[in-house]
Amino acid sequence: MTDFVYKPICDVIEQSPEHVQLRLLIPENLYYFQGHFTQAAILPGVAQLDWVMHYLNKYLNVDPQKVISVDALKFQIIVQPNYQVDLLLKKIKDTKYSFSYSSEHGQHASGKVVLADE
Repeated sequence: MTDFVYKPICDVIEQSPEHVQLRLLIPENLYYFQGHFTQAAILPGVAQLDWVMHYLNKYLNVDPQKVISVDALKFQIIVQPNYQVDLLLKKIKDTKYSFSYSSEHGQHASGKVVLADE
């Protein structure tokens, strides 16, 4: 039996109060690859969004309970096991953050996280 993990191996490349750039190593034993798909493992978009919310909270103190929408969401290139992917999270304004996943393979996904006004 394989021991699964739910998050990638994460290194902080650059960080400020307004942004964080992370380098993520996507392990083969990632739980989200199970059954997605048999012929070639592909990281589901829902896992990528989960990580965006997790790392926004961890590094930029964004409360995931205040998220009201994800806008301009695009998945361009699939992410597979053993990819090394950079995740850039940037504050646009107090209620909006952008994210993008990229690697040597190109841009994988991008979008904007919108928060409720307080």
